[in-house]
Amino acid sequence: MTISGVSYYQPLYSVDTGQNSNTANEQDGQNGNNQTQIKNQNRHELTHEQKMQVIELQQRDTEVRMHEAAHIAAGAGLTTGATYSYQRGPDNKMYAIGGEVGIDTSPGSTAQETLKKAGQIKRAALAPAQPSPADLQVAATATNMEIDAKIEIQKEQLEDKKKEQKSDNSSQDRANLDQSLEQNNQNRVNNPYALNYDYNIRTIGLF
Repeated sequence: MTISGVSYYQPLYSVDTGQNSNTANEQDGQNGNNQTQIKNQNRHELTHEQKMQVIELQQRDTEVRMHEAAHIAAGAGLTTGATYSYQRGPDNKMYAIGGEVGIDTSPGSTAQETLKKAGQIKRAALAPAQPSPADLQVAATATNMEIDAKIEIQKEQLEDKKKEQKSDNSSQDRANLDQSLEQNNQNRVNNPYALNYDYNIRTIGLF
């Protein structure tokens, strides 16, 4: 015989042995943990706009690092390591959004060394697919270094020639030198990378 779904011989009260309560507590704890996890997931779920921002930051990071790597590869021996500026994205990760590479633009110990060094400086400055304005400034510096070095080399060659020949053609040699110097000075003025920039720049890759 049963009454209200309870066995007639079963007491209407129950004795808590501790097992039931522990099980209930464990279930409550698991439910609480699940709810916390769901809340955390919802909290870190990015909106569509945030996802697009992350994609843009990832692309910028790749572009900046490739830009600086190109400088370093072409200017090996003259460049320093890259320095980056970062921005934290919506996903809480840091992305490089700018960078720079230091480069030695001092002249060499001889005109020939300066000429060779200037060529490498210009190659390093123009190495990236899209050189920045700062890169063009350094390229201008290197181009003027090349021209000055060539002028110096021509002067040295003329002096050596005078010493060897000691002829009466010195006036003609001087005229030729003046013409050559004038041409090089004109090339300096027509430097395609100059664009009225400050030629004392010592950094490339300001990107």
